Amino acid sequence: MTPGDDILLSVRGLRTYFPIRGGLLGSKKFVRAVDGVDLDIPRGATLGLVGESGSGKTTVGRSILRLVHANAGKVIFDGVDVLSLAPGRMRDMRCRMQMIFQDPFGSLNPRMTVGDIVAEPLAVHRVVRRPERRMRTAQLLDRVGLSPAYMQRYPHEFSGGQRQRIGIARALAAQPAFIICDEPVSALDVSIQAQILNLLKDLQDELGLTYLFIAHNLAVVEHFCDRIAVMYLGKIVETAPRDALYNNPRHPYTQALLAAAPSCTPGDGGGNCKRLEGETPSPVNPPSGCAFHPRCPLTRVGNELAPLGVDERCSKITPQLAALADDPLHAHSCILSRD
Repeated sequence: MTPGDDILLSVRGLRTYFPIRGGLLGSKKFVRAVDGVDLDIPRGATLGLVGESGSGKTTVGRSILRLVHANAGKVIFDGVDVLSLAPGRMRDMRCRMQMIFQDPFGSLNPRMTVGDIVAEPLAVHRVVRRPERRMRTAQLLDRVGLSPAYMQRYPHEFSGGQRQRIGIARALAAQPAFIICDEPVSALDVSIQAQILNLLKDLQDELGLTYLFIAHNLAVVEHFCDRIAVMYLGKIVETAPRDALYNNPRHPYTQALLAAAPSCTPGDGGGNCKRLEGETPSPVNPPSGCAFHPRCPLTRVGNELAPLGVDERCSKITPQLAALADDPLHAHSCILSRD
């Protein structure tokens, strides 16, 4: 972030653990879904949050909105600590913070008409009076590219792209300043993805919206986001402006993600980058030190872990994000990449 940025959302030390029981005696353990995350999102900007499935991306979004309980940390939204709000005040805050869900099929109530789905936030948050709700609902549908004549239809009558437009209209109904987009195009055809992304961008320009864009498709993130944070096993391992991250990735995990991304350029398949080996460790019992070190290309010889003496710092020291000396906006947490 630059000194002049107007930060709308600031997350510090966010931790969300889910208790589980295991073993013969039923001892309690925890899934460390989010394990100390820091994020800053300037007003009107888009931060992309990327990583493999199970890295904790969606849990970060749900924790920010208090859809799941966070165990520790602060979520400062426009100067207010969201995690400390009483239920009544949090209800009011939800007018300003909304979410677009990944699944356009499962996120809409099949028993409600489209008009009722979009109008529900208007009634819950008392955005407009009852006589004005129908007109406001029609305006919202029109804004996302759907005919107001669809208000009496049900979700099963629409395609995936149309359902996601309905979800966007519902999110806009409460007139939010901040929207979490949880993989909003991953379940859609490629041609429809572009339409939805263009719609989200147009809405951002028109309404001054701020987005947290959660995704695993790096091509989509490159097209849509201003700044990117890379997440692995509950932690942020690299964060940088879009161009800096794609042109000069510093963390081995980021390099591996980019190497695995499909390319339209003949012969460009990321062949110069080492690929990931092994499975993602369990968040119940993460590795000591750097959680990525058992899979890191820098600590492996072929398909095997390097001897302990090669660099045992990685298994003992828990690395922290540190900015590059020549680029204070680019930070990563790899000890070996700093050497």
